[in-house]
Order: sequence, then C-alpha cells, then structure tokens
Amino acid sequence: MTPFAYLFKRVTAAAVVAGVALNAGPAPAGDADGCEAINRGALDLSVAAGRSGTRDANLDQGDALAIAISTEATAALSVDSASDGPETLHAGPASSVLFIAPRSGDYGFRVSAESGSGARLRVTCTSAAHARAERRLKDRRKAFLAARDPDRMRIDRPRSEFNPFGETGLAGAPEDGPPRDITASFSLSELTAAMNPDQKRDPGILDFWFEGRHLHYDTVDMNARDTDGNLMVMYFGSKYMLGPDIMLGTLAQFDQAVEGAGVSARGWMAGPYVSIRFGHGIVFDGRAAWGTADGLPRGIMLDTATADRRLMRGTLRGTRPVAGWTFSPSVGLSYADDTPEFQGTSMSGAVASGGSGRLDFLPEVKRRFTLDSETYLEPRFAAGGFLAFEDFSEITPGSVTAHPDLHWKAEAGVALGKKDSMSFEAKGGVETGGQTGADTWSGRLQLNMPLGK
Repeated sequence: MTPFAYLFKRVTAAAVVAGVALNAGPAPAGDADGCEAINRGALDLSVAAGRSGTRDANLDQGDALAIAISTEATAALSVDSASDGPETLHAGPASSVLFIAPRSGDYGFRVSAESGSGARLRVTCTSAAHARAERRLKDRRKAFLAARDPDRMRIDRPRSEFNPFGETGLAGAPEDGPPRDITASFSLSELTAAMNPDQKRDPGILDFWFEGRHLHYDTVDMNARDTDGNLMVMYFGSKYMLGPDIMLGTLAQFDQAVEGAGVSARGWMAGPYVSIRFGHGIVFDGRAAWGTADGLPRGIMLDTATADRRLMRGTLRGTRPVAGWTFSPSVGLSYADDTPEFQGTSMSGAVASGGSGRLDFLPEVKRRFTLDSETYLEPRFAAGGFLAFEDFSEITPGSVTAHPDLHWKAEAGVALGKKDSMSFEAKGGVETGGQTGADTWSGRLQLNMPLGK
C-alpha cells in the first residue's frame, strides 16, 4: 500500500465483505472546486446496477471528505490522483468513508455498483482551515474547563452573604460592551435564607447548589476575519456533610463553546466528588465524571460526531502562615478523555482518542495588608508548572527523563478592595509552550462586583 493518507469506517454490519471490480461503463461526470462546491452536491452521484460513475474534485491539503455510500448490495469506491495513482477506499456493503487529501491537487472518485443494485454517493467536505479552527476551539474549551473546578465542591470554601452573581469581570471589555467574564453561584439553602431574612437557620448536612461561568473573547475565524467566541459551563450539584471534615456530593456539568458562526462544541458529564480536610490547612479534592460530547474530533467532521467523555481529577492543597504571608502549595493530577464513537472499529487506529492529562505543581504566596477598617491591599505570587501527557505511561520516571513535556508557569497580581464588597484586581503571567507550543503571556484587569448586595 502506498503512503496515501485516507481513513475509513464501516458503519453497517456484514457477514461477508465482497470485492467488486470497477466497471468501465459510461456515466455522467462533474467537477468540484473546493469544499463549498462539494457541500452544494458537486460530488454527489447515483449509478444504476452494474454501472460506474466518476466525479472530479480539486482539494487543498488536509481537506476532509465524509462520503456516504448507499446500496442494497455491494459497491466499490476508489480515488485516483496524478501523484499517487488509484487507491481503493471501499469495497462492500453500504458504508461511510472518511478521506483526507494528503496534498493539494485534483482527485478523481469512481463508484461502481454490482448488478444486483444501484449505488448512491453523498459527500460533505470540511476544509483544512475549518479543521484547524475546530482543533483550536477544542483546545480552548479544554483549557477553560481545566482551569478550575467549581468552588462549591471545596469543603474549605469560605461562607459569605447571599451573592448569586459573584463576579463580573470587565477585563478587556469594550466601552459600553458586555462583561467578558461572569460567574454565578448560589445554593438552595442560601435562596431559602434570602427569602426569609428574619429566620436564623443553621447549616444543614444536605444542600443543592448551582455554579456557572461564561467567558467572552475576541479571535479570528478560519478566513482570518475578526470574530468573537464564547465559553460557558454550568454545574448542578448536591452536597452531603458526612462529618465536619468530609463532604461528599454529586455533580452534573453542561458546557458549550461557540466561535464565530461555523464552529461549536457542547457536552455534559456527571459523577461523584469528595472534599476531605486532613487537619488544619490540608485539603484533598477529588472528582470523577462520565458523559458525552457533541463536537468534531481532531478536526474531522462526520456530521456531528459524538464522543464518550471521562474525567478524573485529584488535588492536594495546603495552607500555612509564614512570617505574615500565606503559603499555599498544591499538587494535582488530572486526566480527561474524549473517545469518539468509532473507537474500536477499523477507523480507530487512524483517529486517536482525545485523551490528555496534567501533573500540576503551583505554590502560591499572598498577604493581605489592611489599609483601614474596610479597605485592604493583597499582593500574590505563584510559580510552578505542569507536566502534560497523553497516557499515564508517559509520566513514569524513565519516560519523564527521556522526553518530558514540561510547561512552566509564573503569575503575579494585586487586589485592592473592601471587605465583602467591590474589589479591583490586576494580574499577569507567562506559561511556556512545552515541546511544541509557543510561550503564552497574559494580563488581566478585573472588577469584581457583588451584584446581589
């Protein structure tokens, strides 16, 4: 077999896959120039029983074709190009075939039907630029979800007054434009207490809560035009206090990412979580979740592809006062996997699952200086890093020494605010790109407004 890049997936079961020779009978032909023409039907084709038909297309390198072959018997599909010659993509019953152009140029597609039944070809195309946009959005969504778990799954979360819209970050927002970063958080017990302010209620051992985040950002689309994007996640959880130092609960997560008018992904997960306090200042947070994601795996569009999702995350945190400063080291291990539905089929070797993990270490120091009875100034510094991996075997001592994918991080910031009221925060940081990525510099100005007061 030549190194011709193609992928395929059998989606119908067959006891015997019969090979069918290509017929040389006449059939109408057409030309397609790019994905736009293909998505208008330029490569679609129907042939009668015992006949063949051809279609030609001009593709850019990386363009992906999702080809659906319909027949009541068997049919054959081949592709031909000047650089690689003819290759058989499929021979058998009705199926779906995924073809990715290995280089830019003209390609000829030929379908042949056996004498017992005709065959029908339906083709959709995802351009290489669209695929890159899909991968970029998937990476942004992963980073957004990995940035932090909901605060309400932490046993050491400080209690505060009822404040459903906890923070409204105005960082980078245009004048008179919408906020860029919004969080909302409340629990059933807080709602009940807010509706009955005259009744004093002791905290219960069982509660239900909601927490959500929304991030708006500027970017460019696949055609290098200015556009915007939105990342959103909502958490619905329950908590049960097994004791003063053990909190158990369940958590359902719904997330969505949209960029411009043509790229989006969404999904959900649910599972248990635990938060345990080991003595003074030491806390373990753990979470496991399973679900599905409707998105576009590795930049390849099969209509809307569904992936199974898994998440495992554990973090050990500590807090210690040192000479007036608060020292907060933390170490965490997380692994998330988006496994496409076609894993385990003949296509699974070509399109890998979207698993990725991180081993994090990020100590932080901060100190709050009281300016008056209500106003405070709080500088903070953090420096550490994380080891990125795709399989747990990559973080064994031998693998880490051989080729570690290490990313280093440093952050600094200062907050000025009033106790239990509005605050202003400025922070910046840098993160190295590891083995292949570029370094990332970030800066943020954020105004936190307790809108519930």
